Amino acid sequence: MPLERLGLQKTTLLDYPGRVAAVLFTQGCPLRCPYCHNPELLQGPPPDSFLPRGEIRAFLHRRRTVLEGVVITGGEPLLHQDLGDLVEEITSLGLAVKLDTSGAFPESLERILRDRPVDMVALDLKTRPERYHLVGGRGDDLLRSLEVLRAWGGRYLLRTTLAPQVVTPEDLDALAALVRPDETWIHQPLREPPPRDGG
Repeated sequence: MPLERLGLQKTTLLDYPGRVAAVLFTQGCPLRCPYCHNPELLQGPPPDSFLPRGEIRAFLHRRRTVLEGVVITGGEPLLHQDLGDLVEEITSLGLAVKLDTSGAFPESLERILRDRPVDMVALDLKTRPERYHLVGGRGDDLLRSLEVLRAWGGRYLLRTTLAPQVVTPEDLDALAALVRPDETWIHQPLREPPPRDGG
């Protein structure tokens, strides 16, 4: 699935630790989290609000003296084979790249971290690996992605959304045993999704 159109949040002070950044949203995700905040990105064509890649590139070029980085999120960015080209386009402007991932594609994660200049990764720990079927994923993929990050040597953080549908106190205990003391693990409150038209 080529990255021809992307969603754009022009500025964030929250999503890229220590940097003023823009956020790019990619279409498509293999998971089906019951609390998904971006359900319009799961499948189908990109939303009308998505911009052509050339417009995104022009925006980043104009803002390169204000921005310090770009967050690529989703959906799941690693679904897209040309993600590496997008990373190169961004870094050629002097901007750092943070990649958000669900951990569903460990081989793709390993390849992009080996071949492309990614500065930081955020890996979502949706629930303990044994219960990944609750979000439509595979715990083995999550564990392999975590191994990839640990071997990479770059900056990464781990995130868990405290969604009662999939995260119990027992799940948090199991994840705590998985996370190393030197790893950054953020617990995010569950945000209510925005109201839909007609709702």
